Amino acid sequence: MKAIATFQLIGEEVYRTNTYIQFGSSRKSLGAVVMLNPGSSRLKGEARKKLIMNGSHTDETKIDNSMRQLIQFMKASHPNLEGRLHIYNLFYVRNTAGIEAIELFELLKTTGKYPTITLPSLLEMSQHPWILIGWGVEKRSRWRFFEEEKREWLQLIQDSGIPSFGIRSENNEYYHPCPNGPAKSERLQQLIQAYNIEIKPLILEK
Repeated sequence: MKAIATFQLIGEEVYRTNTYIQFGSSRKSLGAVVMLNPGSSRLKGEARKKLIMNGSHTDETKIDNSMRQLIQFMKASHPNLEGRLHIYNLFYVRNTAGIEAIELFELLKTTGKYPTITLPSLLEMSQHPWILIGWGVEKRSRWRFFEEEKREWLQLIQDSGIPSFGIRSENNEYYHPCPNGPAKSERLQQLIQAYNIEIKPLILEK
């Protein structure tokens, strides 16, 4: 498998959009994930030079820890891996530290420097058999734009009618699929179990 993404250099920040993990050669959607923001995944070698030269470049990208966890999940939950797992984010500016990333997003939105990136259309969403929600459980009352993005995504998922799942916290937020440390393997098992109980029966019905 390999990961493909579009990278854009806007001002001093790098944005990563249109990301998917390709299994085999089929273009069919195997499912979708919406997480917080792009982390450490980056372009390699010559592709990185093209980004700096052109300001935008689509190519194979390094598989980061979150992608690796998602690949493990897909292997455990899908017997026939032929297609694409699409990766969406609440926001697309790249930063590996969660709280720092949200603060940067809020700043870019407040100052009008965040580019216009629209949510997927209902037509695009309809290609996905399911969506995993995993944007993390961090909350601050001052994070106005962050909370707005979450509301818009939840509304889009509801409007699309796509089955969704995720591991919820006590305050009804969605845990990230790839925490640091020993909780990582436990989270993987939680995701597999949630998929098998909540989503798999709906897929088999079709």
